[in-house]
Amino acid sequence: MGDAAAIPGLPDEARIKEIFEALGYFNYLTFAPPNIYPMSAPAFQKADHAQRPAYGGGPLGIYVHIPFCNYACSFCFYAKRVGENRETMARYVDALEKELAWIPPGTPLTQLFVGGGTPTALPPDLLDRTLTAVFRHVTRDPVEHTVECSPESVTDEHIQVLLNHQIGRVSMGIQSTHDQVLEHIRRKHAGELALGTCTRLVRQGFMVNVDLIYGLPGQTEAHFRRDLELVAASGAHSVTAYDLRINERTPIARSLSEDERLAPLRLVRWRAFVRHAAAELGYRQTRWHTFVRDAGDDPDSRRAAGFKDLTGQGNQFSAGLSARSRLHHTVYRNRSDLNSYLDCIESGMSPVDEVFPLDDTARRIRYLALSLGDGECLDRADYLRTFGNSFDEDFSEPLRCTRDAGLVTDGPTISLTDTGRLVYDKVLLAFYPEQVKQWLKEREQSAVAKGRLLPVTQG
Repeated sequence: MGDAAAIPGLPDEARIKEIFEALGYFNYLTFAPPNIYPMSAPAFQKADHAQRPAYGGGPLGIYVHIPFCNYACSFCFYAKRVGENRETMARYVDALEKELAWIPPGTPLTQLFVGGGTPTALPPDLLDRTLTAVFRHVTRDPVEHTVECSPESVTDEHIQVLLNHQIGRVSMGIQSTHDQVLEHIRRKHAGELALGTCTRLVRQGFMVNVDLIYGLPGQTEAHFRRDLELVAASGAHSVTAYDLRINERTPIARSLSEDERLAPLRLVRWRAFVRHAAAELGYRQTRWHTFVRDAGDDPDSRRAAGFKDLTGQGNQFSAGLSARSRLHHTVYRNRSDLNSYLDCIESGMSPVDEVFPLDDTARRIRYLALSLGDGECLDRADYLRTFGNSFDEDFSEPLRCTRDAGLVTDGPTISLTDTGRLVYDKVLLAFYPEQVKQWLKEREQSAVAKGRLLPVTQG
């Protein structure tokens, strides 16, 4: 990593090896972090034109996927289209308006998240139409809604659209401020532009979150600390710091050498470093990947300190290419081919082509993912009320393993220790059923065999 300084809270090498031996499985190929289940192990069933059931009422989260981007990052595995013209974008927004008509008028909205792709790659008037289509169907409480953006795509007109629709939070992917690192991952903006855009959004009164990635090719701890310093100086209210995740559908998966992978020792060191550096700059860790600036007299900072991501909770309707709705214990995934998606909507057919029924086992994993896996405490009594079984009945062996390894504390509630938070995703993976872990292993082996992932020595 280019730096050898001691890091507070970093276990020694022997301790890290002991932890991973206890956990028993380390994967390099990822589809999503383990706390985003079932997308972390997306064993969907083919179900062409499956119908999402009519909604019976009650609060509903909404996700809208905008697949358009100005360029393609080498690590990105989300559904995206680069370089599309306005005509195609307008056709896509037409389709979104039709798909969003599924939502019964007056439905209470828990939270909106517009992601991508890059929502601000849409021309401002088409972004305005998209948000208008969402809000015409729902009633809204004073909850912060989020729209994603990229530094080079935000214009004054985009900002005005967001303000007009009372969008309170903007999440901007910067990933790095170091131009050579950005070049490695094919980002088409300079660090200086990204920081200027962040400052501009803060001054407009948005709660601003910045995405950064650690473990990138050519990146050192000094680079990342400088990223944090510059992002803090730009006024960002929160930082989402991800480790570099490798997916078989990305160019970077076919190019990273073994010593560039985030093997256990490098992964844990990076996480300890990020946590310490963020704390020194006045950001406290709130979730496994999120660091929020300490609230002061600034009202926007106080808003950020109280922000709660509700996207994993309850029922959620998702519109757009490859979007996933979660309704009544079933996940419905839309088509991932743009023309196929548009043809379905325009012909009045369901765009869904895959489903994932959440059986009792899957619901238990999601409960774990939304509590322990997201840095929250797991309440034993609430688990018993929810499932009718005690937590020990369902997860005695992984609980014993992680408790004995010093990764969780056990009592009326179960929570991650400071060391456990450094390997939060691997702790959660230990609670996955063996058949799910086996599916992940087989997918990784298949990706290597097909040349989509360079072979590695499990470490």
